[in-house]
Amino acid sequence: MDETKVVDALVSVGGRYAGRLPKFVADRPWWAEIEAATRHLDQALGVRAVILRLVHADEAEVGRGGRAVYHVQAAGDPRTGVLDPAPLEEWESLVAFDPLRATWAEVDGPYKLISWAAGILGSTDWTQVKTWNLSCLIRFATDDGGAWAKATSRFCSVDADVIEQVREYDALLVPEVLGVDLENRWSLLRHVPGNDCWEPELATVTDVVSRWVAVQAAIDPSSLRTPRMLPEDLAGELAGLLAGQVGERLTPDEVVAAQRLVEELPAIVARLESAGLPNTLVHGDFHPGNWRSDGVNGRIVDWADSYIGHPATDIERLRGWLPAEKQGHAVETWTTAWKQHLPGCDPLAALEPIKVIARLLGAVTYQRFLDNIETSERIYHEDDPTSEVRAAIAAAGLIV
Repeated sequence: MDETKVVDALVSVGGRYAGRLPKFVADRPWWAEIEAATRHLDQALGVRAVILRLVHADEAEVGRGGRAVYHVQAAGDPRTGVLDPAPLEEWESLVAFDPLRATWAEVDGPYKLISWAAGILGSTDWTQVKTWNLSCLIRFATDDGGAWAKATSRFCSVDADVIEQVREYDALLVPEVLGVDLENRWSLLRHVPGNDCWEPELATVTDVVSRWVAVQAAIDPSSLRTPRMLPEDLAGELAGLLAGQVGERLTPDEVVAAQRLVEELPAIVARLESAGLPNTLVHGDFHPGNWRSDGVNGRIVDWADSYIGHPATDIERLRGWLPAEKQGHAVETWTTAWKQHLPGCDPLAALEPIKVIARLLGAVTYQRFLDNIETSERIYHEDDPTSEVRAAIAAAGLIV
């Protein structure tokens, strides 16, 4: 499959439509990753520019490839002759108010985030790296190693807020917080040196997993401003999904299986709770690509998906990412750490039921995304709740 991403930029100055830039190919296929696109835009327009949002995608594969149409905001009038100024018939509808639009997808949204962060850092050397329905990410160059400004959606956690809570228990497990604006859901974090841990060494797995369990065992979840996603609520959540679009997309046989799963969920949750682990802070996307390591110390980044829930969700997420030869080590490390911090618990008892629970949590999470993002951005997640329910049915052995 051709994963080439062709960028189609609809450029405005403020909210005034200025024209369309000739299409160009970006070097990264993912729609949300726009660093190369903004670099091209700056050069072509002759002024700084930011990408506000994805307006449309001719889907090659969900999240990547094809033609990606963006609303681009230039900081000033572009150089003469670079844009096709022909009126765009649908422009007014594209910029019309949408109550679900992310704050950074509004006109001037990224510039407000940049101005706030620059005021703290004293640096105006910035690059927009990512934008989509969940976050906007700006990298700053500074004399002391750099920083990242991040805005998150109203239904996600605020990275810096969660990180400050985690730092009370292990300051070296997370980035340093340089600034936070809870009202605007903005975080400013010092750059973490080292490398992403997509293929972590066993020592890194031991380091990160054992230290994270120590925090989870000690932290007081009642003090956290994060969403609650508790296993005991899932039967009602699943019933709600089946009454909506998910139920419409499943086959009749799959609906029957899902309804059986609703009935069996109390027993599955009871098996999960028999492990004796507490509901606590869950990272929510605990794969090694969200770890950074300098070879000595590992840190966990990207906390927007965090919530209060069952900690086995994180080890289930990690198992799904690690190669088979490292999964056993991760589970052993996780189990040993929990037994150390919570004598008498039986972490292994959580591993089977969490296979079902984690999938249902995924379905609820994706539906929350869909319920809170504007129509043009739903393409990222449109089929995900249904896929996760199907996976939960399979994990429960209810395939029909």
